[in-house]
Amino acid sequence: MTMPRAASAAVTVDLGPESNFTLGVGVRAQYMTADPSTPDNGSAAAAADLRVYMGAQWYRFIKSTLNLERIRDGNWNVLDGIFQIEPWKAFNVWFGRMLPGSDRSNLDGPYFLSTYAFPIVAQYPGSWSGRDDGMSIWGKLLKDRFRYVAGVYRGHNWNPGASAYGHQPLFAGRLEYNFLDPEPSPAYYTASTYYGKADILAIGLAGQYQADGVGSAQEKGDYKAWNVDGLFEKRIGRNARAGVYTLEGAYYQYYTDGVRDVAPGYRQPSADFGNIGGINSGTAFLASTAYLIPYRLGWGRLQPLVRYQQFRYRKGLYGPGHPKTNQFDAGANYIMDGHNLRFTFDYVRYAPTGARVSNAFLIGMQFQY
Repeated sequence: MTMPRAASAAVTVDLGPESNFTLGVGVRAQYMTADPSTPDNGSAAAAADLRVYMGAQWYRFIKSTLNLERIRDGNWNVLDGIFQIEPWKAFNVWFGRMLPGSDRSNLDGPYFLSTYAFPIVAQYPGSWSGRDDGMSIWGKLLKDRFRYVAGVYRGHNWNPGASAYGHQPLFAGRLEYNFLDPEPSPAYYTASTYYGKADILAIGLAGQYQADGVGSAQEKGDYKAWNVDGLFEKRIGRNARAGVYTLEGAYYQYYTDGVRDVAPGYRQPSADFGNIGGINSGTAFLASTAYLIPYRLGWGRLQPLVRYQQFRYRKGLYGPGHPKTNQFDAGANYIMDGHNLRFTFDYVRYAPTGARVSNAFLIGMQFQY
């Protein structure tokens, strides 16, 4: 696969010996009742995003990736733009815009989660969809069971009124070990379910650091964060005749050096752009479980799932005590072609700090080719 992450059914054009070009697309759409993003908290239907995947192999170990994304506000942006030098499985170098070392959810991306909605507790910063501009080294060792990625990136809060106007870089890295089968995912990327393609027991440890990475130009602090995450997925019975069980968990610590960060998108046209603001100090965790039923229902199979998340804010920094935000999800995926064609039916109970609890139902669809 020449692209770090794309649909397995993408079109590949042969350009000669050891050269090719690959093109694919991905789209997600949803309908949600009581959408908290709407002004009246009403129902909302939307195409959540549209992605165009492009990759090329120019020589045996020289590759490139250009993925574009269009979100619901109509803006297009570069999702991934990577020049890839991949001479060995154990050592590879990437330059450009990419996912830094971070938690499993961020390395999944929205298309490879076990459920539809991205976790609220996964709050590593990024220029766009968790990406950042910089350089990464990564590799796979010990028969692909050990994976690592480390790099240096442009970082957070590069803004005249924000903390990193002095242009301090962000350092990020991740280590992961697979105790059972190696994860069948490209490069250092992950997924939160493989629908029985392998037996997985993976533990990952990630961390990030940036001097003057949070706060304003007048009151700045160092940004530090780390997390540990795990995925257990087991085929039950021979050839998964009794289904596939999935269990995922993650624990996070975010530090802002005792200061509050500026607002998301501070002095930017939109909060989506610029990798500015919005980092919170606190502790968070995530736990989810799912079961892929072995029997087909029409064209696909059902995968019921439950997920709980909590973000507990640092004491005294955001109000009295430890304010916290919780979210509970319960629903099911209807799997027709793995992550390439899937429908999700989900009940969401969202309890943000300082606001009333909201309850919503979501129907989501994703398609990749």
